[in-house]
Amino acid sequence: MGQGMIHKLIDVLIKISRDLSASCDCLYIEKTAITVHRIMSYQSRQFHTLEHVFGFLEGADAQTALAAVFHDLVYYQVDDGLPPEIEALFGAGIEKRGSSLALSELFAEGDEPAQACMAIFGFEAGASLSPFGGLNEFLSALAMARLFANRLPLEEIVAVATCIEASIPFRAPADGPAKALRARLEALSASGTVRLDEERIALIVRRAVAFGNADVKDFSLDDPGRFLSNTWKLLPESNASLRRKGVFSIKEYRVALQKMLGFFRSLNADAIYHDFDGAPTSAEMRVLREAAARNLAFAQTYMKAKLLAVGLLEALAEVSGGDAPMALFMGDIPAEGESGEDILSSLPPAPAPKWIDTGNPLYRLLKDGRLDESSFDLKNSPLALYLYHRLLPGVWKSQVDAAESHFAGKSGVEDFLAGFGEDFLRDFARGCARMVPTRREALEAWAARR
Repeated sequence: MGQGMIHKLIDVLIKISRDLSASCDCLYIEKTAITVHRIMSYQSRQFHTLEHVFGFLEGADAQTALAAVFHDLVYYQVDDGLPPEIEALFGAGIEKRGSSLALSELFAEGDEPAQACMAIFGFEAGASLSPFGGLNEFLSALAMARLFANRLPLEEIVAVATCIEASIPFRAPADGPAKALRARLEALSASGTVRLDEERIALIVRRAVAFGNADVKDFSLDDPGRFLSNTWKLLPESNASLRRKGVFSIKEYRVALQKMLGFFRSLNADAIYHDFDGAPTSAEMRVLREAAARNLAFAQTYMKAKLLAVGLLEALAEVSGGDAPMALFMGDIPAEGESGEDILSSLPPAPAPKWIDTGNPLYRLLKDGRLDESSFDLKNSPLALYLYHRLLPGVWKSQVDAAESHFAGKSGVEDFLAGFGEDFLRDFARGCARMVPTRREALEAWAARR
């Protein structure tokens, strides 16, 4: 039997404590491990879990390992607030202002580790905290600082907090972490809070930039299936409806995919990875950025193919009675090794036509699926593949664009459906009628009018 997650985490914290000569007894390490394990095992977590933490540890030094343990501890918008254990650590220093958080006016008075965290992140007392401006990373670093205050030298807390700051993702190169971090550490040292010479500052920043790049390493993976497998885990984190397997509606699924497509479109491949002091080298940076650009472009095409399929289902649901659970039209997701009734069994066969390149990465991913199983979805895309087979290339492409226009409210449902062609629509509506007995009459009547 393999070692459990909490035991692995305890082993990691014991090694970190020994390597950094931390004054932590075994029961304190146990208590800290239990807190981290409990929070990172929340049902809302799919990607930002202990598995993600352990992905940093091979060959890592102690500061990097401690940053890995804590860098995703706070995930305010996914966990629906601060976990009680973390809220207790912060006390009155963190204030709720409506639906957001802010630092109190007296935040960190007399608290050198908290002052250091503020300086590293460039925050001031009284400042509002934004989820897109480092809220989660700052509070994660602050939790680490509070838990290890008086147990680690302040210099080590600073080094770990700097790594966590560098994990704030997707900052434009000119505003990236390295230059700003170096300046903040220099100012922190000049303030007398902690004394760091130039060589030590350079080492801390170099480690931090490497940590930030490791946190987004998926974007440069060679295999788009692996990239999308990991990215897919973010969907239920940012869309609570998808955590209810078999219950979420067609529209809820479509909106989640749209948000993910928007996320991919918003990213600049040049703003994902950063360098400092020649590391990574310019050649390595070019490779990373080119790989990220490829993955982002591919992911957008994949999402569009998925959205075309769910858009068609949503439109048929709308003309036959309104939004409905995905499972009603698609069938339940079968357990591993089992099969069940699904929409494809109610549709005419559609083998791959001769014009399709079966070696195309998009085709292979739709057919064979992402590498990992999903908690809420099939890893392959049978309905999207069916459309890829059944529609002529020009029609497929025009309908992908038409779906986006329809979702934006620029066309009605009948106009969007008309683009698929009458023969296809009759077949598809009748297939849905066989699959959904409560909509059979409405769908067959709609198909008869084609």
